[in-house]
Amino acid sequence: MRMTAFSIAILASSLAGAAVIGSGPARAADGNTLSKSDAQTLCSRLSEQFEALTPFKKGLPYWQNAKADYSKGKEACNGDAPVKGARHMQAAISDLYVKPDTL
Repeated sequence: MRMTAFSIAILASSLAGAAVIGSGPARAADGNTLSKSDAQTLCSRLSEQFEALTPFKKGLPYWQNAKADYSKGKEACNGDAPVKGARHMQAAISDLYVKPDTL
């Protein structure tokens, strides 16, 4: 029993440490904290994430809203508004009940 409690305590400590290490400063997709080049990089990362989710989420009730947001985001990212596009892509991925990637 003591060994099980010890193992659980070690596991909980490891998970807490991993959460702290993995939670670097998040950058919002807004004009104040995200440069145009960072937004273009984020657009690429979000596009890859959305495409990876597509086979699992396509056809679900919230798919159409997510696809519409993604299309708006893709258009803005390919145009001259990558910050706006990144926001739309993040919304699209959130519509799929998944946490969007960040830089």
